[in-house]
Parts: sequence; structure tokens; C-alpha cells
Amino acid sequence: AVVSTQSGHYGRDTRKVHSVGALALSNRTYSNLSEDGARPSSRATPSLLQPNQNSNGVNNKKTTWNSNEGNVSSDKVIFTESPSTPGIPIVYRLPEDKAVNPDRLNLDRRNLTTCPVIEGEEHVRLLNFQHNSITRIQHLSTLRRLIFLDLYDNEITEISGISSLTSLRVLMLGKNRIGKIENLGTLMKLDVLDLHGNQIRELENLGHLSELRVLNLAGNLLTKACNFVGLNSLTELNLRRNKIQYVGELDQLPKLLRLFLSYNDIRSFDSIRCLGSSPSLQELALDGNPFTSESSYKQIIIDQLLQLRQLDHQKVTEDERRMASIVIRKEEERRRESSKVEVLKERRKVAIQNAEKEWEGTVSGGNTYDNGMAFYSEVDGETLRLYGKGALDIIDKNSFTNSSSITQLYFKFIPYDVIVPYFSRLRVRFPSLQGLMFSFASISSLKQLNALSAVRRLDYLNISPEGNPVTNLSLWKYYILYRLSHFHLRKINDTDISMSDVILAEQLFSPLGETAVSYSDVSVLLSLLPDVRRKQILAYCEAAEQKKQVGIKTPEDRKKKKVPTATLR
Repeated sequence: AVVSTQSGHYGRDTRKVHSVGALALSNRTYSNLSEDGARPSSRATPSLLQPNQNSNGVNNKKTTWNSNEGNVSSDKVIFTESPSTPGIPIVYRLPEDKAVNPDRLNLDRRNLTTCPVIEGEEHVRLLNFQHNSITRIQHLSTLRRLIFLDLYDNEITEISGISSLTSLRVLMLGKNRIGKIENLGTLMKLDVLDLHGNQIRELENLGHLSELRVLNLAGNLLTKACNFVGLNSLTELNLRRNKIQYVGELDQLPKLLRLFLSYNDIRSFDSIRCLGSSPSLQELALDGNPFTSESSYKQIIIDQLLQLRQLDHQKVTEDERRMASIVIRKEEERRRESSKVEVLKERRKVAIQNAEKEWEGTVSGGNTYDNGMAFYSEVDGETLRLYGKGALDIIDKNSFTNSSSITQLYFKFIPYDVIVPYFSRLRVRFPSLQGLMFSFASISSLKQLNALSAVRRLDYLNISPEGNPVTNLSLWKYYILYRLSHFHLRKINDTDISMSDVILAEQLFSPLGETAVSYSDVSVLLSLLPDVRRKQILAYCEAAEQKKQVGIKTPEDRKKKKVPTATLR
């Protein structure tokens, strides 16, 4: 049997089914079975004439059905019923009518609800039941020579009743209500299988059809396309208008030439990656899928399917292949860079998590972080962010080249007491430094804040309430203003410092400072200051004493000499 195609474009093709005698001598070519069922009958469509019934309506009365329209040759089919099987029609033709088309029987558009019993047609090879209301395939077991069975546009719910048709080459079951592919085990010679417009949800029970060349499953309910192993002769596969999201195993079809996947739910090339390994695919249709909206869609397909000649009904040119190669190389470079960024992001995430666990262990007296790096440093604009104790090493490394551009240091998950020894070096290392920020630094007392004086100068200071209990003290900000009054801070925790804040800080803590100075030895007070500042104050005191011409007799007297509070600041 042969179905030849003459088509203007895919999906609106014209098919002609030739006489069985001519088919037997042809090369058995089928192509582009449409998915919408718009295919003509295996003969010109006749009009249906109502049967002549006698006035008594006797069931076993022979009834002749005639059809004549235009240039359609007259064909006469006789319907009758047997008293033993009421409701089951019996069909036969007179010898002279059979002689006109001995190997073809057309029963299309007969309002049939069941397959009739066909008598005396053992040699028929083409049987046409198009456009009826048949719900079940039956009464065909005597048609052993049948090679073409057309049941398009009926109401069949399951594939059955055809196991005896071992010579069948073409089976047309489009536009029915079939929900499962089954009972094809004996149809080893099947060449064309059309199941479009049904309700099939899964591809199954096809692997034994090694001679199948055309398979049409368009317009079903498939969500994935696989289980094709064994279809070694398949050249055309139509899967249009399903709900397919994934395609697999098509690279194992050695003769596949044409594949139609239009109007499915394919979202990326990964869903159809197996096509890149297909040894034979030449024509591919993917239009109507989400993937096709990507700007590089066409270039990806052309680059991956080197043997492809036609994509979405358009010929693939050599210029398009060269352009696709360039675009894909750039895309691969972009993906590699993106992959590197993702790796770095993951490393950063793990390192900061470990730094947090290490800090928690320091607070609780244990060590709970996993193996791996527990510190991380990064430059964010003009801010150097340091996470974990190990990140402090960057302050002393000469490899850090852009230190002059850093205006802010951010410390997180680093105990404050570990940071303090670095304060005296910050101004030298980062000459443009304007502010410090501390988060989860375990600052718990006002005394710890004294160490900030070693930084020499700051414009603003941020101490986050997270992980710093000192912020629970109501006067901690005023203590900083008093203790670091020579810094002339502008902001604390993003809040502007007013003159009234400075005055209040002086009123609150100046008496305490005077008292502390009054009852403390100079040596004790001076020990609180950095070496450079201590030497400056001593030199200042000596110069002041010389002006007053006050003699200091012994070193013990000098130690007991009181130093003005403002000078100690």
C-alpha cells in the first residue's frame, strides 16, 4: 500500500490513495501525515442515499445502498441482517459490482455504529470505514489479505479486533477516542500507523514494529516522548500539538529523517538534547514551543544538529551555520563565566557560614563549624568587608593593591578583642579611612570602646545591635562621644551627631573623668595611651612646668603630678 503526498506546506497536504494493484508495485512511500485529520477519503467522497426499505421493515430484507455524485463511479453495497444476530449488519456486493474494484471496499459515511460482517470479500486489500460512528473494531478476522485499514473519524475507544490482520501495512485510526496503544503485537509488517487526534497519554507497545516507517501521534495528551527503541525503520515521526516537555531515545532511531514537535511545552534544548546525537535527522519543526522564544534558539539548534537541512519549515543555509557557530561560542563563554560566578558565590556562602559558626563557638566556648575555610574578604565599592578572624590577615598583606580607595571597614563574625591589635595600623594601611562597622563582634562593655582611640580619626562609627550587647546600655553612644571627642565624629549608627549630643556627653562623663584623673597616678593614666600620644603629653607637661619655673625634685614627685583631663584625651 502507498500513500503519496503532494503538499504546499506541512499540515495542509493532499493525499491520494492509489489502487491496490498499483500500490503493490510501488516503493511504499508515505510522508507528512497531517495532525489535524484533514485528509481526503481513500476515494472521492460519495453522498449517502437512504436504503430502500419495504413497508413491513423486515430485517433480513436485502437493502441496496447506491452512491453517485459528480465523476464518482457508481458503487453498490448490499446491507442485510441475519435473524440469528439482529442488529449486526451484513455487507456484500454482487459479482458484477465486485469486479469493478475487487480489492477495495468503501464503507465511509454510512452512519455505521458497528463494523458489519463482510461476506465474500476474502480478497479485499483496502477497507475504508471513514466518517462513521463505529465504537469497536470487529468482524474483520476473515480479511487475511487486508493491507490498508482506514477507520479515521469514528468513536473507537480501544485498539482491538485486528490481531488476525497479519498482512496489514497501513492502519489509520486518527480522530477517535483511543486512550492507549495496545494489541498491535501481530502487526509485524505495519508500515504506517496514524493515531493522531486521540487521547493517548503514553508511548508504549511499539518497540516490536521494526518495519514501521511513519508514526503519527499528533494531537494527543503526551507529556514526554520516549520508548522508541526497536523502531529501526522509522523515518517520520509527528508529535505536534501534545503537551510534551521531554524527548528521549530519538538518537537511537537510525533512519529518522523528519520530526515534527510543533506546539508542545519544550522549554530548553536540554529537553531535546538527544536530537544532537541523531545520525540521520534532516527536518525538524519546533515552532510554537516556549524554547523558540529565546534569542539564540535557532543558532543552538543549527549548531547542535549538524546534519539538519530544514528547521521550522525553512531551509538551513551555510551562512546560518557559520553565524550559529559564532553565536554559540560567545554563549558558551558567557555560560562559563556565569558558572565561575556561581562557584564563587557558593564558596562565599560556605565561608561566611563557617565564620558565623566559628564566632558562635567562640561565644559559647566550642567549635561547631564544618571543615573548610572559615573566613572571607571582599571589596564592595569603597568598603572592605571582612568575615571571620582569618580575614584580618589581608590588612597586613601587600598584595592588596587598592587600599587607598577604601573608606570603610566592615567587620562581621570577628571578636572585637581580636580586631583591637590592628587599630593602630588601620590609618597607615587605609589612608582614606572614614568609618568602621562592627556586626557580631561581641562588644559587651564600655571599657572595650577605649581601644578605638588608636584609630586616630573617624568620621562615623556603626556598632550593630546584632551580637554586640554594649548597645543595650543607654549611654553607650554618649560614652563614645566623650571618649573619642578628638575624633569629632559626625555619625554613630547612621544618626547625625548634634552639638547638644556633644555637650550632653561632656556633662555626663567629664566629672567621672576628672575624678578618675584626680585619684589615679600619672603613670597609670599614661599607660592607657598609645606610645606616641604618651610621649607628646609628657613633653607638654615638662614644657609647662619649665614656664612656671616649678622645680620637680624627684622622679616620684613627677609621677604624682596631676595631668589635665583634656590633655589626657
